[in-house]
Amino acid sequence: MMQVTRMRVLQNNARREIKPDPAAPLSLNLFQHGFLAGVPLCSGLGLCGGCRVLFHSGAPEPSDKDYDFFSPEELSRGYRLACAHFPDADMVLEIPRQQKPEKSEWQSRAAPVAAGVDLGTTSIKWGFAHDRGGPSTGTVLNPQMGSGSEVMSRLAYARESREHFQQLQDLLLQELQRILELSPESIPACITGNPAMIHLLLGLDIAGLAGHPYHLGGPAGDFFALPGIRQRVFIPPLISPFVGADISSGLTCLILQEKATFPFLFFDLGTNGEMVLGLGPGEYFCTSVALGPALEGVGLRFGSAFGDGVASGFDFTQKGIQPDIADWNGLVSGSGYLSLASLLLRLGCMDDKGSFKRPQTRVADKVHVQNNRVVLGKNFFLGGRDVEEMLKVKAAFTLGLEYLLEKTSMTMDQVPRIYMAGALGEHFRLQDLEELGFLPRGAFHKCRVAGNTSLKGALMLARDQEARNWVQKLPQKMRSLPLAEDRDFFNTGFFRHMRFQFTPANQG
Repeated sequence: MMQVTRMRVLQNNARREIKPDPAAPLSLNLFQHGFLAGVPLCSGLGLCGGCRVLFHSGAPEPSDKDYDFFSPEELSRGYRLACAHFPDADMVLEIPRQQKPEKSEWQSRAAPVAAGVDLGTTSIKWGFAHDRGGPSTGTVLNPQMGSGSEVMSRLAYARESREHFQQLQDLLLQELQRILELSPESIPACITGNPAMIHLLLGLDIAGLAGHPYHLGGPAGDFFALPGIRQRVFIPPLISPFVGADISSGLTCLILQEKATFPFLFFDLGTNGEMVLGLGPGEYFCTSVALGPALEGVGLRFGSAFGDGVASGFDFTQKGIQPDIADWNGLVSGSGYLSLASLLLRLGCMDDKGSFKRPQTRVADKVHVQNNRVVLGKNFFLGGRDVEEMLKVKAAFTLGLEYLLEKTSMTMDQVPRIYMAGALGEHFRLQDLEELGFLPRGAFHKCRVAGNTSLKGALMLARDQEARNWVQKLPQKMRSLPLAEDRDFFNTGFFRHMRFQFTPANQG
């Protein structure tokens, strides 16, 4: 490999010289030097295009990923995916201007009285409570995304060096400071998140999150002073290395505010999928599965966070398959991709293994399948790789559910209520869960969409001492069932679940 001492990077009419690591992909080099923060990336799968760069000189030969993503004209101009190439001598590249997904809704002009922030692997969601009106809320992409789209790659990056750990911690602190200073006054605040995000935020030892024997690197469930943050913040307790403060906060909302009735299942699904079985006020069981960022629209060819012009569902009309919005821009949220897959299954245009087919019906004339892709208009197609990402989400979910039910000797028939929270519950049609095999037939009638319970719980915990007293006792009532430590169960079961069909043994 040729030694590379310097590489020039252009962005927003500014030029910088950086000293790259020749053993790391260009995308990771750019992130290490402060570029690509807050850009939705897919961890080098070549699916999202978030790391696209334009070479002014030293352009490498296009890779297979480049050929899949760019047109011949774009390739000739010098466009490449930074995740597909390594630094080389004489490279001068430009990072095109990118709009970072961010959304906020202010519901009141009254001054905020409490703040809550939910640190997710993919997204950071925040809320302010007011004396009058509903909470004001917002979402921004986690600025750590350039180091990996899921928890284990994020932890691996942080463990490479103290500088990497500090970089990830600083990115969280800077984003938290920006969010909390949206309030002119210092107000009570609660920060929730999965174990990895809380460990990085507090500077705790992450070795026990990254490998066996799994263990927490320190306590939470108290108030903490954070560098650059003007107020002490409450962080709910961590349950286990795989179930974090976001679930403690979510259960606080579910039990104290939503008045959940036992027994129940509680799913909080995003990049990580946490599952809780509540059997009584003093008896809870939980497990966690890695779902990946697809539910939040990351890592899919035309994926996007939910927002203006983004389709979150599809229907079949006289015109064929149509998005649920009139001003569609060709982007689709994670729930929109699942809605489309569910529709294709119902129409008979896709089988339960995710393969496209053409049924001998009039429907086939209105579903355009070309080159093993379902094509909708000029700006969108659904390909096999995106279907595979959805199948992985479904397989991880039902494997985790099977594990939880098997370890507690329960069946779905014995659970009268299911609460859906997180990215899957916010914009998804519950009937589609059955069609795709996330749940058995008839179970959607048991489901209730609970919204962002983690954020709602955080706003409670920020200003309610009784809620804090309740959540601090929760770890003693919760038994963790770590699926990640049962490799035999995972290895023998995962591929059995790679079908759009409900397959757990304990389906009742």
